[in-house]
Amino acid sequence: MPDPESSYRILSPSTIRFCPLCAAPLGRQRFPPDHREQAVCSRCGFVFYLSPKLVAATIPEQDGQILLTRRSIDPSKGKWTFPGGFVDFGERMVDAAIRETLEETGLEVSVTGLLGVYSYTDSPVIVVYRASVTGGTLATCAENDAVEWVKPADIPWTELAFPSTHEALGHFLSGPGERTTGR
Repeated sequence: MPDPESSYRILSPSTIRFCPLCAAPLGRQRFPPDHREQAVCSRCGFVFYLSPKLVAATIPEQDGQILLTRRSIDPSKGKWTFPGGFVDFGERMVDAAIRETLEETGLEVSVTGLLGVYSYTDSPVIVVYRASVTGGTLATCAENDAVEWVKPADIPWTELAFPSTHEALGHFLSGPGERTTGR
């Protein structure tokens, strides 16, 4: 069974076949300093560097509980995670985390620290922040069908959406400190 986070994969080197600038076919060529193979336009020479997507998320906390959302969309429909989503071009990571939390939960938050950075093969890079609620009204959105405050002892570990959800919540419960993980 594939890793659920790999379902976010939109592009791969094998799916990029034409130049985004002039529409000519792309070839493959190695470039210094690491001599890794990249997609190169056969006409204009544009090098198409394929970079991972970035996801910004928060784990909102209030009164000894954390906020979880149940996904109503794939990947991992029906599974629990914390609010987060893709960072827009030109947007700061922390601003994206705050925006995504508001969009997905109706809550305004203040970021209180970086929890960790989670990186997996063929998946987005996930940056998770600790956050406290500063306002708003708790609500669902098109991407989730439930938002619930959960005591740490009641986290539904077997129903979590992604490996990063499991790891970040584990790190959250183990105490303060930044982490960088992945496999």
